[in-house]
Amino acid sequence: MFLALLLGSAGELFSIPEAHAESKSYVASIAIMFHSSKEGEISGAFYDLIRALDRVTNTQTEIMWAPFKRSVRNLIEGKVDYHIPIIEAPNAKSEELPYDFSTATLFKVAFVLYTNKNISFDINDIEKYVIGTDSAHTDFFPFPTEGYSCLECAIKMVNIGRIDGFIFAQNEIDPFIVQYGLTNIRRQLYKVFLVKAIIPKGEVGKETDRHLSEGIRLLEESGEYQKILKPVLVPYQDWQP
Repeated sequence: MFLALLLGSAGELFSIPEAHAESKSYVASIAIMFHSSKEGEISGAFYDLIRALDRVTNTQTEIMWAPFKRSVRNLIEGKVDYHIPIIEAPNAKSEELPYDFSTATLFKVAFVLYTNKNISFDINDIEKYVIGTDSAHTDFFPFPTEGYSCLECAIKMVNIGRIDGFIFAQNEIDPFIVQYGLTNIRRQLYKVFLVKAIIPKGEVGKETDRHLSEGIRLLEESGEYQKILKPVLVPYQDWQP
């Protein structure tokens, strides 16, 4: 999965009253993303979020770091109570998934369609073009896509016309455009997706879901939630290379 989700610390947390709940322990897995913190590095917006949730709900959470697929597998295999972050797949059928999505939405992420400037591209007829995406997101779209594990390779292929377009999170792709000076790219918003946590199915997952929802509610009411997640709360940026 995608996203520059763990870049940098959210800085100092702001003090708000703690909830007087019975002390409970959790284990959370944070996915290491493409432009994110290294495994074992205790920093970043999601680390700060989990520590703030502990504080306002009177809980203790052990944090694990793992590459995205392994982090999800940790949840499926019952090694952790929840995994963050994950995009809620459109039209996902709960009964077919080995996990549930959290009720609370962590934030929203803008997926951008990057196309080659030399192509007369009609988004209303997108099925006729060769479109790529991250290999973990090929089932997010109602048209055929090619999966790529090397994102910088894929956007370079768009720039030279090897593929017609690429769709993924702007926070992941835009830095490559700037870094490599890719000027043969056209950007446009494709869709905004919801980012969630995933939890186990059944009663255990429901209890964890209540913990996340209550903690996020308390942080949002205080205004601290927005401060903690400022590094990832980025709306669509309308610009062209």
